Amino acid sequence: MEIIRDRDIAAILPRYTSYGDRTVVIDAAGREFTYSFKPNTILTKIGSRRCKDVHLLRTWARGFTYQQLWLPLGFSWELVLIPLRTRAAKINGDATVSYFNFIYINHLEQKDGQVCIVMENGMSFPVLWGLGTVRKHLKDAMLLHSMLTHELDDMLWLRLHRAAGLHSACRNR
Repeated sequence: MEIIRDRDIAAILPRYTSYGDRTVVIDAAGREFTYSFKPNTILTKIGSRRCKDVHLLRTWARGFTYQQLWLPLGFSWELVLIPLRTRAAKINGDATVSYFNFIYINHLEQKDGQVCIVMENGMSFPVLWGLGTVRKHLKDAMLLHSMLTHELDDMLWLRLHRAAGLHSACRNR
């Protein structure tokens, strides 16, 4: 089963259903796609289509965030996933972490001590961590997103510079 495109992924959530423990991928428009895989399998499949290893993405993130656990995953400038704990496990081994795409997060809300992630599509998701912890994870994701965007900018400027150089070289002949 194919996972939706990276740029369309807004969130990856573990969810209990009548069929058992499933993973729901929510796109930018708020549509839900349910998979029988665990979230880590979804992450591996996303990485494999870009020839990226999740373990290596975490190692790369560790070098910038200086964190050991709960590292953001920077697959591309369009997909930087922030791990946040969103549910308690019913049984040992159940996934408790959801992943939210940094580019689709609109803001945080805190009501009665409960922190919620509010996405651009209007959906809101409660998080089991405090506001300070969630802000730290957002900051780490913003740093990785900035690094990935900077790499993209460098590549585009180099391509434009080369194209301009080739164009002027052809004109001078």
